[in-house]
Amino acid sequence: MAVPAQTSEADAWDAVLRQTKLAVESNTDPYAWAFDIRSTLHSSAIAIPSTELAHRLVSHFFWDNYSAAAWKLLHTSLSLDIIPPSLLLALLSAAVVPRRKLYPTAYRLYMELLKQLRDMLEHDVSSPNYEKIMKSIDDALQLSQVYGQKLWEPGIVLVEFVFSVVWQLLEASLHDEGLLDHTTENKPIWLCRSHDMDIDGHDIVGEKKTEDVEGFQKKNTAMAVEIIAEFLQHKMTSRILSLVHWNMPSYWKSFVHQTQLLVSNSPILRNLRNNTVDSLMSLTENIHAVVSHEFKIKSKVKTKEVICGGSPMSFAAQSSGDSWSALWLPIDLILEDALDGGQVAAFSAIEIITGLVKTLHVVNGTMWHSTFLGLWVAALRLVQRVGTVPTKRERDSKEGPIPRLDTCMCMLLSITTLVVTCIIEEEEGQLIEEAEHSPTTSKGTEKPALGKCRGELITSLQLLGDYESLLTPPQPVLEEANKAAAKAILFLSGNPVGSGYMEYTNGLPIKYSGNLRHLIVEACIARNLLDASAYLWPGYVSECSNQIPCSISNHVPGWSSLMEGSQLTPELVNVLVATPACSLAEIEKIYEIAINGSDEDKISAATIMCGASLGRGWNVQELTLLFITKLLSPIDPPNYSGAESHLISQAAFLNVLLLGISSVDCVHVFSLHGLVPLLAAGLMLISEVFGSRVPDASGTVAAGEKLTHWEVFSNAFTLLLRFWRFDRLPVEQVRSGATAPPFGSLLSPECLLLVRNSKLASLGRTAKDQKMLKRWSNILSFPADPIFIDFFPKLNYWYRKHQDSIASTRSGLVPGGPVHRIVDALLSMMFSKVSNGAEPSTPTTSGNNSSSGLAFDDALKVPAWDILEAIPFVLDASLTSCAYGKLSTRDLATGLKDLADFLPASLVTIASYFSAEVTRGVWKPALMNGTDWPSPASNLSLVQQEIKNILVDFNVPSLDIDGKSPPTLPLPLAAFVSLTITYKLDKATERFLALIAPTVTALASACPWPSLPIVTSLWVQKVKRWSNYFVLSASSTVFHHNRDSVVQLLKSCFTSTLGLGSACIYNNGGVGALLGHGLVPQISDGISPVAPGILYLRVYRSIGDIELLIEEIVPILMLSVRDIASDLSKGIIRKPKKTKFGIKYGQVSLARSMARVEHAALLGASLVWISGGPKFVQYLISETLPYWFLSASMLEQGGGESGVMVAMLKGYALAFFVFLSIAFSWGIDNSHQPKRLTKVIGLHMEFLESALNRATSMRCHGATWEAYVSWFVSLMVSRAPSWIQEADEDLLKRLSRGLRRMDEHELALRLLEIGGIRVMGAAAEMIIEFKRI
Repeated sequence: MAVPAQTSEADAWDAVLRQTKLAVESNTDPYAWAFDIRSTLHSSAIAIPSTELAHRLVSHFFWDNYSAAAWKLLHTSLSLDIIPPSLLLALLSAAVVPRRKLYPTAYRLYMELLKQLRDMLEHDVSSPNYEKIMKSIDDALQLSQVYGQKLWEPGIVLVEFVFSVVWQLLEASLHDEGLLDHTTENKPIWLCRSHDMDIDGHDIVGEKKTEDVEGFQKKNTAMAVEIIAEFLQHKMTSRILSLVHWNMPSYWKSFVHQTQLLVSNSPILRNLRNNTVDSLMSLTENIHAVVSHEFKIKSKVKTKEVICGGSPMSFAAQSSGDSWSALWLPIDLILEDALDGGQVAAFSAIEIITGLVKTLHVVNGTMWHSTFLGLWVAALRLVQRVGTVPTKRERDSKEGPIPRLDTCMCMLLSITTLVVTCIIEEEEGQLIEEAEHSPTTSKGTEKPALGKCRGELITSLQLLGDYESLLTPPQPVLEEANKAAAKAILFLSGNPVGSGYMEYTNGLPIKYSGNLRHLIVEACIARNLLDASAYLWPGYVSECSNQIPCSISNHVPGWSSLMEGSQLTPELVNVLVATPACSLAEIEKIYEIAINGSDEDKISAATIMCGASLGRGWNVQELTLLFITKLLSPIDPPNYSGAESHLISQAAFLNVLLLGISSVDCVHVFSLHGLVPLLAAGLMLISEVFGSRVPDASGTVAAGEKLTHWEVFSNAFTLLLRFWRFDRLPVEQVRSGATAPPFGSLLSPECLLLVRNSKLASLGRTAKDQKMLKRWSNILSFPADPIFIDFFPKLNYWYRKHQDSIASTRSGLVPGGPVHRIVDALLSMMFSKVSNGAEPSTPTTSGNNSSSGLAFDDALKVPAWDILEAIPFVLDASLTSCAYGKLSTRDLATGLKDLADFLPASLVTIASYFSAEVTRGVWKPALMNGTDWPSPASNLSLVQQEIKNILVDFNVPSLDIDGKSPPTLPLPLAAFVSLTITYKLDKATERFLALIAPTVTALASACPWPSLPIVTSLWVQKVKRWSNYFVLSASSTVFHHNRDSVVQLLKSCFTSTLGLGSACIYNNGGVGALLGHGLVPQISDGISPVAPGILYLRVYRSIGDIELLIEEIVPILMLSVRDIASDLSKGIIRKPKKTKFGIKYGQVSLARSMARVEHAALLGASLVWISGGPKFVQYLISETLPYWFLSASMLEQGGGESGVMVAMLKGYALAFFVFLSIAFSWGIDNSHQPKRLTKVIGLHMEFLESALNRATSMRCHGATWEAYVSWFVSLMVSRAPSWIQEADEDLLKRLSRGLRRMDEHELALRLLEIGGIRVMGAAAEMIIEFKRI
């Protein structure tokens, strides 16, 4: 039936309605009706397909004019493309599903139509009216309001529409079976939007109420469930639904919950095929796994299929032995680096190592038990490198001002155990949080079961028993290991085992074969990670230990006596000092005595706390450190009203604590636990108070000796100054600011306080912190109020003056001023014993020089801060007099020693002064000839030879020892060294040498060669048993002065680890070849070569041009890959063969090569991260990498299959190297996304996009570039999706287009799929588009 031309739009719609009514009444052929409708719309210039027509037809038919003919007309309109199919489905879903009980046949027909949704979507997405169609769907279903989306895009509406129709079917099925949950958390979204879902209607045409209606409705429900399962299983719709999983998690959780209700309770589902029910649940819960299959990368280079057939780290992860061990190489390196006592790090080793372990767990794709095992093995290797010293000669050779076995055991039993604790607590905290927010959890329900990591820990410890060679305890801890084994045997024998069990085993003939695993298990039990069931593990204790007496009576007084109320007698104190506490309650008891006890008991408690509980009480070490930190951070008592600080009366108590924690090992343990910033604040207060007092005012008696305020000040101040590099010039601080290694020292007291304030301000806010606080004592707390350097005016004034004095020359003294008088008095005190009576020239007047000794004594009765202010002028006058021959070198050294003895805190200023003066270079050289200055000649040749023995693969410069011209040192350095060798090496002076030794070493290293070997020779004469330590330190200066040696050292690290080169002495490769026997080489007829990894970790902080590492690391990595791939060109891998699965190579050899390539990248990333941290990585991404790609030599290009393969291996190695460098620096955890990481990733993605879209041309081999891009993006997608989700949406779309240009269609799609809701629409459109490819 035709209509007149040029009708209005309103008239056209009236005509359409008349034509439709007539077609139904007269049973007109649907196609004839459709052609009439098309003609009518065309005459009114209404575009076809028409969204308005869809609305009008559905509104007309449902339900006032409903009939069976309606479906025929609708199907015909779809087949002739008169109405948009997707819109019709949306309209029908809103009209039919709510009335499915009244119209079960209509519901069945709707679902039959829904099966065609995939084809409908494909049709509408390619339509010119695509955006208009999606807008109509959004308006019809109110999707934007339902899902609260502020961003509108047609692709987003498409995803919401697909999800909505599936979810609507699910809710309908639940409602039909009476299972729909109407609680607030699980309120249905779709059915509740209809007001007629429960209407009882009357008989409708074609819908007769018979006995079969209920059965028909059940069939509809079954069909709905099958459609849901089909949507979840089909490639296209499942990928669209996975976008909801990634980007709308709250809605997806509700969907999953409702699916669980249906599967668990539906009687209809029980009659369906089992595979339908099983697949429904598994597909719902693992929708991300359905689409996260391995990428099938299409490439123009056919050999690429070999590399891309596996996942990241797949080759290495499948390996065993050395290859498996190499997966955890970064842990070995970071543990070894953390052991360097030359740096007092401000950040917790627990946090650093935890982040690294979590990253490696994701990157390596291993189970947690394998990850934990890798951590335990790395820590055990560290102990074996440091602690296994079979002979006394070797034990002596390992002595030196470096952390020793106590620190190593702390790393194994405290730090490593706390790392595992943090990981387990984090997982279980997440489970609790998820349970609290889960719709399935009701109030009052029990907490969820323990996480998987706890069970994985048990598996790892059971497997650890197979590593017998690593479990042998060092001799000093053998007794502790045996006692740990004895505890298990006592438990198995039925004897009661309490916290004081060690007291009962002292008299037993211990033959229990204890090992380090027993100590590890006890550490885990102490932290509630394990229980006593671990004692029942097969092989945990030896069978020959069953003969245990039923009762044990030889009990000595110990911790159990203290807990029973015994007084702190001298005998008990001695036992408690020598025996570590075993529980929190025991260490809490000591802390309470230190707070509330008598003065004598307080001192005893401080002595106990700094005894074995601090050094070897690994199970309570963290708490001991916290209690000591708290005691050294005193606050004013509540009722205190005295005129002077309350600290004055606690001088003896505080001094015991200061001396007790001043050893190298103790300071390092504080550093490893991240407590240095908290401890520093307390030391600043103590220094401020005691440094403001005159030396002999109200002296305190301690242990029968006079204790002055200056002694307390010096002990606190020198300990505080070890926490940052106080001797560095401002220009050196700026240069060092270019790096931020994980275990680097902070540069100033302000930085320490900022870190302290930040830690305490955020403490307890995160779930991780709350878990940590539960491990702490309830009586332990730290004030969160911020502290700034201005709170300590004396310290702040000294620090500013100190900075000025080392940065520039000092201004003249004001004659007659207070500083002038102190300078004169100090000079008189220092040189009063000069034999010829001559005194050095001073900046004072001659009148003041004749002052009486009494006047000088009075001038020195001033606060220590005033003395420190005068010392730079004293040193300047003394050194000037020596330079002009008015003061002998011996008298200068003696005077400096007298000054240091007078006020030990003056060592800080002495070190800074000499360091600054050497840098200025205004002093003449000092002849080390044995007359004027000490001579190193007797040992210099030996030192040179030993340096060559250590650096056997390196070019060591000659020392030019000819006997005619004596060696020289800069005058300030000669004076400084002369002072240091006047010290006796004992525990009383160890803390002072630990303060100045790093300055001497750094200063001598910066001076021209061979300054440090000369200093070493002088020190070897003083302490022969430390010769190995000194020689190794001297060998490091070779790398400070020689750029080529640094490059050679880097190459040696790679060749040794990878086992490259026939001439390489480390040809076996692996961690053992890289790190060897540790820091100090063992003696075997002299000093043996030191492993390159140890050398690098020892010297990288002192390399002047540290940026050299970044510039050289990429070329060295590429050379290593070339050497690895050289086997391919030697015919080891057979000629490739074509198969139906693509090109196939010799898979075994290729897998081995791939594993070595991954290990090379792993090593390179580890070195970059450890050396410079995030700042280095940012420089690598923004500068080094683009430069390499844009200027790579064309010599890299090779011909034939092997040339392409090598080029691709280089790209793969480079991608893995860059990805790991970023991951190590910032992590891949979704919970923490630093702004700098977002910036770095964005910059690199911009670079990739520019090259892919041909805005930038690459000069490297094409296969290298393609492999790099493919694998770097693949690693981000599969291992670090959170990186992508923070990127700019436009950048992601452009990068995706670039990947498609490279035929990486699957990868381009995955990039968008996990890119966040901003690109969800583009991902959905690409999914549908892929069906047509």
